Amino acid sequence: MNRVNVGIIGFGTVGSGLYKFLLKTVISLRGRVGSEIVIRKIADLDLDTDRGIPLDPGLLTKDAMEIINDLRST
Repeated sequence: MNRVNVGIIGFGTVGSGLYKFLLKTVISLRGRVGSEIVIRKIADLDLDTDRGIPLDPGLLTKDAMEIINDLRST
Protein backbone atom coordinates (compact mmCIF):
# COMPACT_ATOMS: atom_id res chain seq x y z
CA MET A 1 0.00 0.00 0.00
CA ASN A 2 1.21 3.52 -0.79
CA ARG A 3 1.94 5.95 2.04
CA VAL A 4 1.07 9.60 2.43
CA ASN A 5 3.53 11.15 4.89
CA VAL A 6 2.21 14.12 6.82
CA GLY A 7 4.14 16.79 8.69
CA ILE A 8 2.33 19.40 10.78
CA ILE A 9 3.91 22.81 11.31
CA GLY A 10 2.25 24.50 14.26
CA PHE A 11 0.48 22.59 17.00
CA GLY A 12 -1.91 25.15 18.40
CA THR A 13 -5.65 25.09 17.74
CA VAL A 14 -5.44 24.28 14.03
CA GLY A 15 -2.49 21.88 14.10
CA SER A 16 -3.76 19.89 17.08
CA GLY A 17 -7.25 19.85 15.52
CA LEU A 18 -5.79 18.42 12.31
CA TYR A 19 -3.91 15.79 14.31
CA LYS A 20 -7.11 14.77 16.15
CA PHE A 21 -9.05 14.65 12.86
CA LEU A 22 -6.43 12.45 11.20
CA LEU A 23 -6.37 10.08 14.18
CA LYS A 24 -10.16 9.72 14.14
CA THR A 25 -10.49 9.26 10.39
CA VAL A 26 -7.31 7.40 9.43
CA ILE A 27 -9.17 4.19 8.58
CA SER A 28 -11.84 5.84 6.45
CA LEU A 29 -9.25 8.09 4.78
CA ARG A 30 -7.16 5.03 3.93
CA GLY A 31 -10.13 3.59 2.06
CA ARG A 32 -10.94 6.84 0.25
CA VAL A 33 -7.38 7.81 -0.63
CA GLY A 34 -6.10 4.28 -1.20
CA SER A 35 -2.99 5.05 0.82
CA GLU A 36 -1.85 4.75 4.41
CA ILE A 37 -1.74 8.14 6.20
CA VAL A 38 1.36 8.49 8.42
CA ILE A 39 2.04 11.48 10.65
CA ARG A 40 5.83 11.75 10.60
CA LYS A 41 6.65 14.93 12.55
CA ILE A 42 5.01 17.87 14.31
CA ALA A 43 6.85 21.18 14.72
CA ASP A 44 5.94 23.83 17.25
CA LEU A 45 7.89 26.37 19.27
CA ASP A 46 6.06 25.36 22.46
CA LEU A 47 6.57 21.67 23.15
CA ASP A 48 5.68 21.89 26.84
CA THR A 49 2.00 22.88 26.76
CA ASP A 50 -0.33 19.95 27.37
CA ARG A 51 -2.88 19.84 24.57
CA GLY A 52 -4.69 16.83 25.98
CA ILE A 53 -3.56 14.62 23.11
CA PRO A 54 -1.52 11.49 23.74
CA LEU A 55 1.32 11.31 21.23
CA ASP A 56 4.81 9.95 20.90
CA PRO A 57 7.32 12.64 22.03
CA GLY A 58 9.55 11.53 19.16
CA LEU A 59 7.06 13.16 16.77
CA LEU A 60 7.71 16.62 18.23
CA THR A 61 10.39 19.08 17.16
CA LYS A 62 10.96 22.82 17.39
CA ASP A 63 12.68 22.84 13.99
CA ALA A 64 10.23 23.10 11.06
CA MET A 65 13.06 22.34 8.62
CA GLU A 66 13.32 18.91 10.25
CA ILE A 67 9.85 18.16 8.88
CA ILE A 68 10.69 19.38 5.41
CA ASN A 69 13.95 17.42 5.30
CA ASP A 70 12.25 14.31 6.69
CA LEU A 71 9.50 14.41 4.07
CA ARG A 72 12.04 14.98 1.28
CA SER A 73 14.00 11.89 2.30
CA THR A 74 11.04 9.53 1.94
